[in-house]
Amino acid sequence: MVVRDTSKSTSDSVRVPSTAMNRLQSRHSRTANRYVQLQLVNNKESNKCTTTTSLNVKDKKGIFFPSTDEELTTRDLSSDGFGMLLPIAQTIDDATGGWGLSYADLSPETETTPAGVAFLFTNILYGVAGLLLTLRGDIIFGTLVETAGLVSYIYHYSQLKFGPDRPEVRLALLGDYFTAGTALLTGFAYLGGVGVADWNGVPLDLLLVAGGSIGCLCLCWVWEFGVAYLVWHSLWHIGSAYTAFLVGNLHALAA
Repeated sequence: MVVRDTSKSTSDSVRVPSTAMNRLQSRHSRTANRYVQLQLVNNKESNKCTTTTSLNVKDKKGIFFPSTDEELTTRDLSSDGFGMLLPIAQTIDDATGGWGLSYADLSPETETTPAGVAFLFTNILYGVAGLLLTLRGDIIFGTLVETAGLVSYIYHYSQLKFGPDRPEVRLALLGDYFTAGTALLTGFAYLGGVGVADWNGVPLDLLLVAGGSIGCLCLCWVWEFGVAYLVWHSLWHIGSAYTAFLVGNLHALAA
């Protein structure tokens, strides 16, 4: 008669499942740890997205006064490619709390969408006004108005093409300040030269067009995003180009 020793078999039968169970528990533990890590990463990414979205919404509200956003007020422009213009750019940026060299986010419009193309087209009116003034003999002011229109086109094309917070656009914006400011100061000098510096002798149509243009410029700072900005800023282009022509024409008649 053969007697089977079951003690070892029984022990093995208990040990094997126990070892398998330990391995399974260990595997589950590692899986759980990975899941927790993934959840933490996802939460961080979610917080990032939420923060970015809130910043974008805040930026798109538009403002009249200098920004108090810490990211703007502490911005360093040294790597933006301003070159010799860096001190001027940094002074403007610092003096306005970052607002002076900030610009509207026009997405989803681009330089190739119908709204974007129509917006860029309004800059041609500066060229038309400048050409008419030049043909009337005012080469200086006519050239300044044409140059302002060209630089304005370059700035807004960059704005539509590159999007928000890009050094290429800030550089073009600084150039727009220079050319538009020079034309504007020349226009005021013309008004003073024809004896209407006190505004009493300014023609009514000039006052209305100039006032309406400035109003449109202010409104595009309030609605500083998308199509709303495109509409109001287009009206500013149209009105300011016509204002430049009226000022130049007034000066030519008084000469």
